[in-house]
Formats: sequence, C-alpha cells, structure tokens
Amino acid sequence: MIQFRNTTYSMNRIARHLRNVARRKGSLLLILFMINTVLITGTTGKEDDPARLVVRPDSSTVVDESKISFFCRADGNPLPSVIWRVNGKSISDHNRISIKSLSTGLSTLRFERVSVDDNATVVSCSADNGVANPVVAEASLTVIPRDKVPTGFPQIELHPSLKSVEQGKTAYVSCRVRGDPRAKVLWLRDLIPLDIRQDGRYSVSTIGNPGALMIQHAREEDQGKYECIARNSLGVAHSKAANLYVKVRRVPPYFSYKLERQYVVGIGGNINLTCVAVGYPMPRVFWKKTDLMVLDDPSTAPIGKNVLTLTHVESTENFTCVAVSALGNIEATTTVIAKELPPPPLNIVVSSVTSGSVVVSWKPPRYNEAINKYLVTYKLKSLTEDNELFTKEEEDQKEQETSDNRHSNKKSTGGTVETLENSLLIENLNPFATYEFTVQSVGPVGTGLESLPVEAQTKSSKPETSPKDPQARSLNRDSILVMWKPSEKPNGVITGYKVYYTNDVATTPLRQWRRHDAKSDEFMTTISGLEPDSRYFVKVAAHNSEGDSPVSSLVTVSTRPGIPGQPIMFKAFAQDSRRIELNWHAPLHSSPIVGYTIRFNTTDGEKELTLTSPSEKHIVTGLHPDKYYYFRIAAYSDRGQGEFTEPIIQKTIASIPLSAPTILSGAATSSKSIEIRWKGPEQKKLNGVLTAYRISFFRLEDAIKPSHGSEDSDEYDEEYDEGFPTDSIEKIVVVVPSDVTSYVLSDLLPYSTYEVTVAASTMDGYGPESASRVVKTLEDG
Repeated sequence: MIQFRNTTYSMNRIARHLRNVARRKGSLLLILFMINTVLITGTTGKEDDPARLVVRPDSSTVVDESKISFFCRADGNPLPSVIWRVNGKSISDHNRISIKSLSTGLSTLRFERVSVDDNATVVSCSADNGVANPVVAEASLTVIPRDKVPTGFPQIELHPSLKSVEQGKTAYVSCRVRGDPRAKVLWLRDLIPLDIRQDGRYSVSTIGNPGALMIQHAREEDQGKYECIARNSLGVAHSKAANLYVKVRRVPPYFSYKLERQYVVGIGGNINLTCVAVGYPMPRVFWKKTDLMVLDDPSTAPIGKNVLTLTHVESTENFTCVAVSALGNIEATTTVIAKELPPPPLNIVVSSVTSGSVVVSWKPPRYNEAINKYLVTYKLKSLTEDNELFTKEEEDQKEQETSDNRHSNKKSTGGTVETLENSLLIENLNPFATYEFTVQSVGPVGTGLESLPVEAQTKSSKPETSPKDPQARSLNRDSILVMWKPSEKPNGVITGYKVYYTNDVATTPLRQWRRHDAKSDEFMTTISGLEPDSRYFVKVAAHNSEGDSPVSSLVTVSTRPGIPGQPIMFKAFAQDSRRIELNWHAPLHSSPIVGYTIRFNTTDGEKELTLTSPSEKHIVTGLHPDKYYYFRIAAYSDRGQGEFTEPIIQKTIASIPLSAPTILSGAATSSKSIEIRWKGPEQKKLNGVLTAYRISFFRLEDAIKPSHGSEDSDEYDEEYDEGFPTDSIEKIVVVVPSDVTSYVLSDLLPYSTYEVTVAASTMDGYGPESASRVVKTLEDG
C-alpha cells in the first residue's frame, strides 16, 4: 500500500504517478481504485502541522535559596513532546530539578532550591513532532545573594495556608504580595499554572489583599497543592506551597419533616400532605398510593420537598412518600381518614339587641362525636337609607377581625369569634345597622357548614358625627344663608338640624347662643333679624330620636351684602424646609371672588399675602426649617373682604438631606476589614450644606436566630431572611467628614457577614439611610 505522509503534494502529481504505475501493470481497474483511494484520503485526513511553542520560558531573577519555575507549552499535529535542557544537557535523576508535563503540551521545569552557583544558568525547552525542524526557546536564570536584594523586589507577605472547603462552597487561598513596580501574580496548582481567564470560578484580588485567590463553587478537581508567584521587572518570588482539600459530602436521604401516622379530614374536604427529605446529594421526592399508583414522575419529581394536595376527599386511603438519591431511597406512609363533618347548630336566635351589641344563641346539632367549639361569623349587610355607607377603610375591616374587636372602642363591621358556649355576646357594633349572623360547629375532623344566616338590626343612638363642611354668607344687611352636609354617622333617622348662632365672642357657652331649627331633609337655611354690619359665629348639630350630634366646626360670617363667606377645606402641606403649600375651596359668595388674603406668623409677627386671582392654591416660600406656622385665609370680592378661617398649623421639614447616599461598592480587604465606597445624595435634595456622613453596620450572624435543625445542617450559609427586623440590633456607628466618600471598617471578625448603611448629615441632622450593602470578611490565615 502506498502512503503519502506530506499532504502538501498536489493531488494531480499523485494521480499522474498512479496512472504510470497502472499502465506498467496493465490494469484500468487498479487505476480507478488507487485514484479513488488517494482522493478520499487526501480530502478527509487532518493536515500535519509543524511544532510550535505557544508558551515560552521567561528569563528570571531570583534570590539565593529560593524556588523558580519555568513554563513551556507546545502545539502542532501530531502534538509534539517537550524536552527540557539545562545548560544544553538533558535532565535525569536530579534531586533539585523536577519536570511536570500535561497531555495538553504544557510543561513546567522546577528548581526547588537555587544557589549562587546557578547564576547564569541557561534553560531551554524544545518541541518536535517530526513534521519540520524542532523549535527551541531559551531563558536565563539570574541568582542574587540575599544581602543584595534591590528595593522593590517582589515579596510574599502572606503565604497560602492549609485549607479545607466543602464542595460547592467558596474557597479563599491567601496570598499577599508586594513589589515596586507592582508585582503580577500567577497561581500554580500541583506545579501547573492556573488559567484564570478560562474559568470564571477563579479570580485574583487586586485590592486589600492583592494576590489572594478565590475559587467559587469548589469542585473535587480544585483539590491540590497551591503556590502563588509574584513577578515584576526586578525579579520573581515564590510562596510556600499549601494544600487545598475539597470535602465531598455524601449523606443518604432522610426525612427532616415527619409525617403523622394518620390525618383526619371531613368528607368532601381538602388537605395538604407535606413531605420533606434531605441528604447529599439532595433526593427527589414523590408520592404514591398504597396500590403502587405513582402520583409523580420520579425522574422529574421536586427536589427536597413535595406537597400533595388532596381535594374533595371522599374515602380513607393510604399515601406513601418516597425520597430517592444515588445513595438510596426511603419511604414513609400515612393514612388519610375521611369522616363526616359536624352539621351546623340549630335554632339560631338573636336577642338582647342594643345600639351596639346583640346576643346570638343556638342549640347543639345532633352529631356522633364531641363538638370542640363554635364559630360565630357576623358581617354588616347594609345600613338603613338614613345612614350613610361607611368609608372604604371601614369596609376593608369586614374581611377579617378577631375576637379582640369585641373589647375595643372601634366599631366592628364584621368578624369571626370562637366560643365553647351555646351563646355569644357580640359588642362594638354600629348603631342602626343590619347585620347577618351564621354559626358553624367545629369537631375533631374539622369545621362544618355554616348555618342559614339570621339578620338583626341594632337600635339607634344619637348621631356620632356632626354635620360636615358648614358654610355661611350674607344675604343682606340682616340675614345670612347657612349650608352644610349631612352627618357621616347619623346612627338613626335624622329628625332635624339645629343651627346655633351668636354675635358675642366665639367662646360664649353654647347654651347662651340663639338657635334656629331646620327640617331633616334640608341642608341649608336662612336666618333673619340679625344686626347689620355685624360678625356672627355659627355652628350646626343634627338630632335624632336618641339625642343631638356634636356641633360642627365654627363658621364666621358678616352681615354685609356681597361679602364672600369663609373658604372651606383649608389645608397645608410642607413641601420642604422652606416651603408650605396651601389648598382650599372657594366659599359661598354672591359677588365674584377676585382674590384671597393669607395671614401667617413669622419671627417679626404676623405677615399678610394678597393674592389677586381666584386661584385655590398657593405656595408660601421663604420660611424657616423645622418650624411651626399658623395660617388663616379670607376671600374678597369687589364689595370687600370676608371673614378669615380658623387657623391651621403646619411644620416645615428640617434641613436634612431628603435622599440617601448611594453605596457604590463594598469589599473585604482582609479577614478583619471591609472597605466601603459611596457617593453623596442628589444635589437637588441636599437641602443644605453637607457636614458629615454616618456609617452604621452590624454583624448579620448576631441578628440571625440559630436554626433548630441539626448541628451539621448547611441550610444557613450566607442566606438571610430579608424580612428579619434589624431595628432592635445594636449597630456600630462611625462618623466621617463630608469630603470623605470611602472608609475602611476595621477590627471585624474573620469570615463574618456585615450589613452596612450610610446616611448624610446637614447642620439640622441626618437624612435617610442608604440601601444596605452586605459584605463578608475573608477567612483568617
């Protein structure tokens, strides 16, 4: 058989050669066979590639009595072998020099201990695969005495130490280097360089502890002897070697949540069966019935936990939970027993009805087992037409209220109450309201159906709230118009309104005021026979069969025609440390309103602002931070100015930052220190001149309650409950000047997790805390 080693020959030359051979042999069939063989071989075979060196040894300067490693990597097809020589001689059985090579073509030559006599040694690596000439690269070794080490020569300040890490966890291999120029760091595992760029699990620190190696999600192949090498233009330094051991946990599956021997559920009811198993590796968990019917696909079943939901249970059945891993399988069986639920109580009666309470009573049902307790549910069905519906907040109370509501002062719109007796007093109900009541029996197997609902209406009581938003304006020189809105909680049928008025001082006892009565369906009235050009004070009250409501807020009005009444709905809102926004609604008026007058207190007394438009909003500026202000407002028309409102009070915001700093980074710089960097609050929200930053931090391990599991549990590992309350944790506080935006927290505990926040301060105090940053210190070593 003819073989062609060098495929650089042209296929045409090969074909011509074969034809000549075939002619001499006289066989056309041989021609075709040989040409076809060459074409197939030539088109499918991989071309040979001459040897080349992709990594060449570097000339190095080292200190006497230290180690040095040279690296060489060859490539080509076929893959060439690497041959090392020292001063042109092959290496054999040398107690100071060793070689380690990989099948990938990478090779390391190691001098375990150099001496001054090794100075000017020439090291060479060559590669040859027989395709072309061998390739050779050389490097020189310079050895300097220890007493002549130049300044800036690389030094290993912290050597790697023996470490043990659990598989899947993060390993930290210590190494801290120094040099000037700054030394670059290379890591070896079992004499072979680590390619940090090829594996994202590996990273080398450049700050804090420059040179340290971090290996995330440790694997078995990460185990080995580690060294770090520091190199700069002055020379090379090797660290001591240290072993990293990766522990592979192997724990057969076991149940961490014990199933009960049996569960009892009412016929037609629902139940959840929870099965939890752990181990290493974590097992898959699935359910099956006793008749071997598998309820989950074991190959895709959930890992660790499986909740079986049974709905509309009609009969008693057995269920088995199975946990399976590569280390074995376990089973646990439980029985779900279906029993009849207790029927509802009989003869539900509501009695002893008052304006705020009722008594609900009943007779026990006929049931073969004991009744454990009763559940009485009540809810507000409707209010009478004369009672206004509740606000949204009160409606939301219907969803869930506990029995404690019976003993509070807050009126209840609904809830569920437990009792062991055959009757129950329900209090704090709304007066003059219709409620719906049902009762359920609770037995050993669960809660039965509700009884048919029974309705009852509470009795009336005097109105709880006064008429809303009273207003008044002058009609002419001796009469005024008064308006209001009905009471929100009349607690019965309103039979009329009482309008009290006086032109004496506002503090005059109400019994000395004159009274004007209005009908229940009227929300305005006219009061005549008043003194011209006089100021009157007005209050309104509603009354029903049980009594009068509280009187409304005070209204001031003048008997001057064309003069507007008082603005209503007057409110104030602090915008920031120097501005307060005022809002109001226009008052009753007969002549068009052309503007408003605002009065408020200042350090120089009362100040007056005149608004020349009928706008119903104004922002008062130029105020002082963290100070209370009183405001009054009056409307005016072309006929004159009306009465001022009663004063309202509002406080400006203190001159503290309105936003928090932003933490830019947080990193461990050693086993006992963390560096935090941040930027200040937004410029437009500084609200003053920054004076300082406050750094607050605490150790999260001190805030987390220990697990109730076994001591060997690994469920707790840098995972913290975000909802855990940390307000009660004692925090350590550091204050730094306002021009500082980074700080190193020191004297911390090794391999501990800390939560850090930053707040900014002005002369008036600190603003909000930043979002927290969680950082873990390095391991000690």
